[in-house]
Amino acid sequence: MRQYNIEKSHCMNNSIIIGGPTASGKTALAIKLAQTLEMEWGYQAEIINADSVQMYDELKILTAYPSNEELKQVKHNLFGILTPYESSSVTSWLEKANKELVRIHSAEKIAIICGGTGFYIKALLNGVANIPTIPEKVREKVKTYFDEVGRDVFFTKLAELDAESAKNLHKNDTQRILRAYEVAFYTGKPLSEWWKETKASKENDEIPIIVLLPDKEKIRERARTRIYKMIEKGAIEETQVFNEKYPNYIGPLQEVIGYREICNFIRRKNIKTKDELIEQICVRTNQYIKRQLTWFRNKLKNAKFICDFGDSCAVNEIIELIKESK
Repeated sequence: MRQYNIEKSHCMNNSIIIGGPTASGKTALAIKLAQTLEMEWGYQAEIINADSVQMYDELKILTAYPSNEELKQVKHNLFGILTPYESSSVTSWLEKANKELVRIHSAEKIAIICGGTGFYIKALLNGVANIPTIPEKVREKVKTYFDEVGRDVFFTKLAELDAESAKNLHKNDTQRILRAYEVAFYTGKPLSEWWKETKASKENDEIPIIVLLPDKEKIRERARTRIYKMIEKGAIEETQVFNEKYPNYIGPLQEVIGYREICNFIRRKNIKTKDELIEQICVRTNQYIKRQLTWFRNKLKNAKFICDFGDSCAVNEIIELIKESK
């Protein structure tokens, strides 16, 4: 990704990445960082969303969408820009993110890319693979096969076609396992191989990366508290309204953690009480956190790892780490 030469950038990078697992306080840190940069250093900053589910304009409680108060504090970009049936692919996100980066840097501001979707962050650093467009008929054929054989068999077949992608993806991540399968099926080359070919020529190590990695047990406790708050705020009612607005919905937001569980609770299907509902959402959330922690540790080795929550970090210490990265 191109870096822009701004006169006052001799002591601060033009872009900063903040990553980490869900409930680690990324949004809080991004806002505090942007405010501190302006008040104490004289740099204006804007936030660019790197969380796939927060790009959608529905299910804002379940997706931990920034509050109205947070949105007012700093300019946020790429939040709530997709409808429930639109795709949130790595390629489309990167195209949108790069447009925002050009605009923000041209205005001599700092871009804070913030989110937990690791594939987006890697794409920003490495570029995207030049994969041929998969014909719609092929995509439909793969989806039909998925529906016919079921998730477990489909995932086993994916492992035969692309062992590395199967190793790095969770079988419940429907959108990505379908993508990996259709690429390998249509091109004859695993998706992981396409990405490896891209990495060598597009690697960009100049953007400082801050990754929040709080203690695993503490982040699980915080995630549980957040789930309780989501239910109190009206996540069940939000899902009911969504299902009324989009009856028989099939799309990307099905994969949002909590959506499936709340739907089952509403229909009294396997989940009868709120306690059972919260417990099932916690189980899936903890599994997701575990995968994120592993991914960020292994895939962003040049990052500055902070073993704390974003809202507890000393922002000026973070700024010093960013300056050291330049």
